[in-house]
Amino acid sequence: MATAVTVPDHAWAWLQRSRDVVQEIAARLTGGGPPAGFMDELRPQFAHDQFVRDVVIGVVVDVAFNGRVPLRRPAGASWDRGLTWWAAACAGTTPSEFERRSKGEAPPQPRLFGGEADQAAAAGAGRVVPSVARRAPQGEAPRLVDRGQMVQALRQLLAHEQDGQIPAAAVRALLGQLDPGFGAEGGAPTR
Repeated sequence: MATAVTVPDHAWAWLQRSRDVVQEIAARLTGGGPPAGFMDELRPQFAHDQFVRDVVIGVVVDVAFNGRVPLRRPAGASWDRGLTWWAAACAGTTPSEFERRSKGEAPPQPRLFGGEADQAAAAGAGRVVPSVARRAPQGEAPRLVDRGQMVQALRQLLAHEQDGQIPAAAVRALLGQLDPGFGAEGGAPTR
């Protein structure tokens, strides 16, 4: 049995005040806006359900931090205690460790221009592919699936449940929907 995750009151207060974040959490979990009592129901679900925790953390990263997991508070920025707690949770650390990282000098950042990529292109190495694209199969661009679409697809998959089991055909159909290269007949990628 998984352990319950306790979120301090000040972190829930910040979340409740962050309407854009709450709207997106509700959209991803329910497919619509937050119904009455949504936050009261969300708190115990967050404590005991890993899927709900993943959705909430994902939304906080996407909406509050523009899709980037914060490793430290920006130099000179002053954050609410609740936002700091969520930032630490997103970064997989404690608030005290997050605060420790945020003090002192900012770590060096890689050069945006004039770094390795620009030097390779200038040397005639041709088109430089971002590191994320190098992880994709040869000759293909990476394919990202929207989390909201993923949640909806998983809910549709669960609608096919029979005695606690999901038919393989439903799983194949979902994989075919999420990955066009997946062969619905043989169950293996067709690339």
